[in-house]
Amino acid sequence: MLMFMLVLMTKCEPVLNSETWFHLLAFSSTVQDCIFQKKHEDTSLRVFYSGALRIYNCNSCCKRWFFTFNGAECSGPMPIDGLVYIRGGSDLEPLRVRHIEGYCQNIPKGMVRVGINVGNCARYDNADAHSGWNSVSRIVIEEVPAPQK
Repeated sequence: MLMFMLVLMTKCEPVLNSETWFHLLAFSSTVQDCIFQKKHEDTSLRVFYSGALRIYNCNSCCKRWFFTFNGAECSGPMPIDGLVYIRGGSDLEPLRVRHIEGYCQNIPKGMVRVGINVGNCARYDNADAHSGWNSVSRIVIEEVPAPQK
């Protein structure tokens, strides 16, 4: 298994294979992306994000964090995503460390731009999103054998 761990910053330039971010606002865009060198054609990528996420300044609102691979969401087998939803007043700020993880297949070997993004949930208006706060946030990217058939 090949493993490359990124603990992210605003720039994704390797510093001993790790980078960090502590406080980054992103309302509807790429939070951070990094380049990963996929070595084999017949493998999958396992990715996870671990770090603080929240939404605020809204009532009955929802934001979705999701991974992209070369600018597109994973379609094999499913998108890799997580969400934060608030039902209540605008003074709520559910800031929590959260974990989003999954596997993506059918990605060709070579350079792959892996991104963590934030956008609106279906049928919800815009809300303020916050990624990372007062603790290290990280993305881990790992090339793993394809699932058994």
